[in-house]
Amino acid sequence: MGIWIDAVEARARLIHQEIAGAQMLARSRGLDPQVFSGGLYDELARLYRDNYAYAQLADHADLIARYRGPGVVNREPPISLVTCLFGKLKEEIRAIARAIAGMETSSKVRWPADLDPQLAGVTHGSLVVGMRVPRPGDLGADGQAQLPGVTNELYSAVRSAVQSLPTIPRLIQHGEVSEAIHDHFPDPAVRDTVMVAARRLAPSAQYKAINALFLNAPQDAEAPGVVQPLTRQSRVILSSCLDSPSRQRFKGSGVFEGLVREVDLDARRFEIRGIGSSRGIRCIYEPHYDALVRDLLDAAVRVKGSYEAAPDQQPRLVRVEEISITRAASRQLGLDLTCPPAP
Repeated sequence: MGIWIDAVEARARLIHQEIAGAQMLARSRGLDPQVFSGGLYDELARLYRDNYAYAQLADHADLIARYRGPGVVNREPPISLVTCLFGKLKEEIRAIARAIAGMETSSKVRWPADLDPQLAGVTHGSLVVGMRVPRPGDLGADGQAQLPGVTNELYSAVRSAVQSLPTIPRLIQHGEVSEAIHDHFPDPAVRDTVMVAARRLAPSAQYKAINALFLNAPQDAEAPGVVQPLTRQSRVILSSCLDSPSRQRFKGSGVFEGLVREVDLDARRFEIRGIGSSRGIRCIYEPHYDALVRDLLDAAVRVKGSYEAAPDQQPRLVRVEEISITRAASRQLGLDLTCPPAP
């Protein structure tokens, strides 16, 4: 068993001891034991009803999403709504994994674009779902390894980025994203990747079924007990921050060459891997480059712009001013490069 189940079982054992003590006391006084222990049995039932399913989820999930809103008020929400919410969560975890892999690995290793996160479980309490990043060595439904060539280091980087999603709503304060986000995410490329995912997961004004999304990383022992939700206002604030990143953070400018590894047309981001570089660079581009970027996957490019560096002073996030193709892509991989807009 895991730590969450162990905690529930420990509390259950204490209640059982209290029940035994209450019944013993009642018998010693010639009273009905059920009168003394009825409330404790009710508490035990609530413990298992309200906590056990969540504990099972928490012991196996990297990320738990709790949805609130009119669409999930009933215990049996519509299947179409559930599949829509699952699909959005799945796609954002996929997008984080591909982006991190594109910036952290050599050109010979690519996170599988169609690899699903694993469902850790579902429970009620509005609608609660747990997702898990597949581990190296995990087998798929066909019995084949799902992450060939993916190292434990890359897996840990992807998992850490997914588990950091709950940090974003906690850092939305007083109508803006707190400057503390730079301390929580010292790598600007990872920060931007996670913020883009959080924006797309946040409820939209047009989608009335869900009005709040609570994210939790149950394995994060340092996470605070109070969970702040992503809301429609969160989405607006994140959009403003992502569309107009603080220029004060872009302290240098330069020219960078590399191979385009991942493209996100919806967020207007792509990642490049420079020759001989141990880590990649995430690029932010303007709308007038939309047509050009659409066909850049696996092309060699030269970008010029201002950049934000990681603590090791390596450029990691570039606000693009110019893009030129130095070698066209030899082939397209048949992937859907667009991340679908949120409903």
